[in-house]
Amino acid sequence: MTEVRRSLLARRARPVLATTTRGVDATMVLWMVSLSGLWGLNAITIKAVTTGMAPLLAAGLRGLVALVLLVAWGAWRGERLLYRGHLLRHSIVAGLMFAAEFCLFYTGARMTTGGHVAIYINMAPFFVAAGAHFLLPGDRMTWLRWAGLVLAFAGVVVLFSGDLATGQGGYLRGDLLVIAGAAVWGLTTLYIKRYMVAEMSGFELLYVQIAVSTPVLLVLAALWHPGALAAIAPLSWGIVLFQGIVVVFFSYLAWMTLLRIYPASAMQSFTFLTPVWGVALGALMLGERVTIATFAAIALVGLGLYLVNRPARA
Repeated sequence: MTEVRRSLLARRARPVLATTTRGVDATMVLWMVSLSGLWGLNAITIKAVTTGMAPLLAAGLRGLVALVLLVAWGAWRGERLLYRGHLLRHSIVAGLMFAAEFCLFYTGARMTTGGHVAIYINMAPFFVAAGAHFLLPGDRMTWLRWAGLVLAFAGVVVLFSGDLATGQGGYLRGDLLVIAGAAVWGLTTLYIKRYMVAEMSGFELLYVQIAVSTPVLLVLAALWHPGALAAIAPLSWGIVLFQGIVVVFFSYLAWMTLLRIYPASAMQSFTFLTPVWGVALGALMLGERVTIATFAAIALVGLGLYLVNRPARA
């Protein structure tokens, strides 16, 4: 590694280490409760937008809105927007996986409920934890993490069985697609952690995934859903703008900013609230039915999320 590269990496790393000094306080709690609520709402909007727009087109337009904002933000901040060599290769791989996960999320959302999307989309940390045990040195599974995985799997089984018992088994195909998307999301995270995170900032990691996946999704939408652009419901345009501006651009950048101030482990523990928000908002906004099995699944998956993300004792 050249001296210039060492200097560049050190300059990027120092602010993160220097600003991660504050403990958990009311400001962090308020931010994380709000962000988890926003991500729960995002699952509902994914379901809602696919009822008035072709799924792949919705995912592509969402990325396009976010990409415009990210390019403008990056140019203003002086961030690196063009890549070459191994970083370009890794960016393409990560971006293609990012596109695959959103193909699965948006296609599956049309076939299931928003509440189910909120629960299953948050299975990604479990796939990350299991994969990291084998792929990332020093990131081993503990008995608490294994317990979290078992609880999450139990939550899925409870929700599946509850749907079958109430005659809602028709959601199974959509549920499996969303779970597959969560698995690809976990694989993408593992790939980024292994090959990219040491040389790229948080902004760059988000930017390259959006920059690569957006044209891929738009091309796939044009091939699979010709003429879909002319048949978009007006409400769907508003949802796409909300997802691109508020969810992708604002919430992800807010998460990265908070990571520079507060401990990652404390922040991550709040993600168990996301499926709770999603199911509650699905019932309020879409009139979706909430059963005892749904509550049981939320409890099991939420507790599993907490155990998987709980930091190990030194």
